[in-house]
Amino acid sequence: MTSSPLGVFSSSQSISSQALDRVAELASFVDCDSTADRRPVLRELAAEGLLDLGIPGSGGTYLDQIRVLAELAGACMTTAFSAWAHRMTVEYVAAYGGESFTGDANALRTVARVGSTAMAATFRAASGQDELTISLAADDHGVLRANGFVPWASNLHDDAIVVTGMLHDGVHRIVSFNLSDDGVEVLPTGKLLALDASQSGSLKLHNVKVDESQFLPVDFTVFVQSVRPVFLAFQSAFCVGLAAASLASIHDLRGVGVSLTEPLAQRRAELARISHQLEQVASWLDHREGEVPFNVVRLRLDASHLATAATQLEMAIRGGQAYEAKSPTARRVREAMFIPVQSPTEAQLQWELQRSA
Repeated sequence: MTSSPLGVFSSSQSISSQALDRVAELASFVDCDSTADRRPVLRELAAEGLLDLGIPGSGGTYLDQIRVLAELAGACMTTAFSAWAHRMTVEYVAAYGGESFTGDANALRTVARVGSTAMAATFRAASGQDELTISLAADDHGVLRANGFVPWASNLHDDAIVVTGMLHDGVHRIVSFNLSDDGVEVLPTGKLLALDASQSGSLKLHNVKVDESQFLPVDFTVFVQSVRPVFLAFQSAFCVGLAAASLASIHDLRGVGVSLTEPLAQRRAELARISHQLEQVASWLDHREGEVPFNVVRLRLDASHLATAATQLEMAIRGGQAYEAKSPTARRVREAMFIPVQSPTEAQLQWELQRSA
């Protein structure tokens, strides 16, 4: 039976051990097979009310959602990543879409349709790094058409609802569209080191028809300032879950492994510290009173470093057996290698911290 190593969180919401076992049993297959569809697992989690926690009316909290994402990452990072991408889309549509998006929100909350967050360029534009990569303009008949490029998105299934930023008459807008819309082309990634079943790739939009009813009725700046702490906290959650799984796999140190006692103690202390900070951020997200207690950019960067360090330490302690490609340790090392390149990348996080110093 797969048990969660995340006893540091006080959240009462948790994935059942049976469901977690099923996720863990398929982890090695999901890791390297792009045909492994994660939507059935997401629907199972949604049926248990575990993919809209924190959203008004869910009966849960952001800390509950953080624990669920962390537990998933401890069992299978691909599943956690797909759940995160979907959950963020739920956040956008259910919390900010208003009545006109009720149908989409309900479909997302039950995973009748899957969500794809395509916010990398949007957040970079909001921070002043780049401009939005999709523009909206009226054609000769007055119909709005979207043209541009989404450099990275996941959960790119035919039924996906995609949410991203677009530039309309010089104004930044948050827009929802369907992956199945005419003019949307999916450009799949090649073979990934891990997370191959996350259905990730790029999108090319050519004269995609967009109705103004697809604009989320929220100010762009207000939207970004509100959702980005959630975005970074949830990413930090699966970093913590992956690190916790690596450290939990290390039991009694013997022989030359004893020389790594101090680094192991340091990583465990870092896990406790970051988890505590993440819990405090989650509490702030539930109430939004005063300033966020920790810099969420720094928290996300620290969590990323912890995941990488913990998986490398696990490999160092386990030795040669961990170098086998199909071993859980090797899979976790590959999963951790994705985190520094996921948007916001480590370079982007460092840039933001230096800019705000």
